[in-house]
Amino acid sequence: MIELQLIDHDETDLEPDGFASSIQLVTPEVAVEILKQNEGNRKLDRATVEIYAGAMKRNEWRLSHQGIAIDQEGELLDGQHRLAAVVKSGKTVPMLVVRGVDRNSFSIVDTGKRRSASDSLRTIGAADVIHLAAALRYVHLCDTLPGDAAWSGHRARLTNDQILELHEKHPRMIECVRRARPVAGTIGIIASACASAIYLTRRSAPELDQEDWFNGVITGANLDEGDPRLRLRAFFLNARAQNGRRRMDAREHIAVYLKAWNGWVRGEKRQGLAFRKGESLPKPIEI
Repeated sequence: MIELQLIDHDETDLEPDGFASSIQLVTPEVAVEILKQNEGNRKLDRATVEIYAGAMKRNEWRLSHQGIAIDQEGELLDGQHRLAAVVKSGKTVPMLVVRGVDRNSFSIVDTGKRRSASDSLRTIGAADVIHLAAALRYVHLCDTLPGDAAWSGHRARLTNDQILELHEKHPRMIECVRRARPVAGTIGIIASACASAIYLTRRSAPELDQEDWFNGVITGANLDEGDPRLRLRAFFLNARAQNGRRRMDAREHIAVYLKAWNGWVRGEKRQGLAFRKGESLPKPIEI
C-alpha cells in the first residue's frame, strides 16, 4: 500500500461503511504511484490538469472537501486530475484522502454542479456577477495573450481564485459593466465584451470624456455617414438582423469596438468595420 505523510494525525474511521479519511501531503512521487492504480476512470482532461497545475504553481491551491477516493482494493476512484496536476506542477500539496470507498458509489462521483466564477464573486457581495466575471476574464486575456492568439484552450481558462484576484485588481470594472448595458441592449454587442472594451478604453485614456461617444453609439443621431460610432452601430445591428448566421465571439466584438473607438479618437471617417480571421486584436489608443 502507498504510504502518504499525515498532516492531520486524527485519522477518522467511519464504520460501518469502512471509510478511513485523513488529510495528507501528496508529493509528485506519491501521485505517480497512486495513478498507476487508475483502472476504468474517465478520460483525463488535459485542460483541467493545466488549470489545477497552474494554481498549484502559483500557490493558490487550497485544501477542500474534494480530494482523492480509493476503493477497498486500492484502486483510484476519484482525484486523477488533481494527482496529474501534482505531477505536472512538481508541487507537494495537502489533500483529503478517503480509503475504503465502495466502488458502487463511483457512479455518483463528480455529478454535482461545480462552483463557477460568478458563484465565487457572489460570495463576496459583488453585483451583476455573470457579466462581471466574463468581463474580468476578457480584460485578462487582452492583457496576457498575444494579439493574434485564439481565446481557447487551457490558456484562456481561469480559476475562481484568479477571477477574485482580478476583481481586486480592477475594482472599477463593475462601473463598466453598468455602462455597457444600454449599449448592448441597443446595438446587440455582447454585454460583457462591451464592458471589457469600455474598461480598456478608459484605462488608456483616463482623462477623456466619453459621453459623446456613448450618446452617438446608442442613438446614432446627427452623425455623418463615415462616423465610427455610426459604423459600429451598423456593424452590430446588421449582425442582429442576420439572426446570428455568422457566429461572432467576444474577442471579435471587442476588436470591432476598439477599432471604432480608435477611429473616433483620431477623428477618422470609416466606410465600414471588419475583423478578419488571423487579425491581431487592436490596442486602444493611449491619451
